[in-house]
Amino acid sequence: FASGLVVIYAMFNHATAIGGWSLPEAIALFGVFMIFEAFIEVFLYPNLGKLPDYVRTGNMDFMLLKPLSSQFLVSFRYFNIWRAPDAIVGSALLGYGMLQTGGLAPASIVLALLMLLAGAVTTYAIWCMLTTTAFWWVRVNNMMELFNAFFVAGRFPITAFPIWVRVILTFIVPIAFITTVPASAAVGRLDWPMALGSLAIAAGFLLLSHLFWRWAVANYTSASS
Repeated sequence: FASGLVVIYAMFNHATAIGGWSLPEAIALFGVFMIFEAFIEVFLYPNLGKLPDYVRTGNMDFMLLKPLSSQFLVSFRYFNIWRAPDAIVGSALLGYGMLQTGGLAPASIVLALLMLLAGAVTTYAIWCMLTTTAFWWVRVNNMMELFNAFFVAGRFPITAFPIWVRVILTFIVPIAFITTVPASAAVGRLDWPMALGSLAIAAGFLLLSHLFWRWAVANYTSASS
């Protein structure tokens, strides 16, 4: 948290705007980044991060025998409460950015919450698809680290990057829809095409993750067989 703020303030010591974003707007974006970082550490890593071990040890067999969706069971069994304060700090930063930019109107708050939800769904779906490859490859830690390497770019506005990087972070690994779009909604920078695009991306990735999961389970051979 402290090092992230130091980087932001260091950058703004040499510029009045980064990618067209002011300092309060950049702080709001960093708050959104921290919220999603907490989401990954509190929910995704403690659950989806265990999937390779379930497949390797055969514990996945017991998940498939339970009368609930196996994807749901694998995704939401545990949570790491010790990283939850990160979300509180991130929310405080987001609130500060909204206060400084006049974005605390009810409509802006509702839109920001909706975009945060869409970003969370997109993040979950990407993580789910990456870890689902464990049904074939078992060891997929490097793939999750690859996502994290892209995700750290979400601390900065998408407009701060060269065009070719923007294309990657928007259409290949949609980090822009995870962090920049919710922050844009919070500070009053979001246009409707991007808002609708964020919802469409979230719905599309969630559907893909579910279909990919079903395909993986259909091709799963028990560790005991």
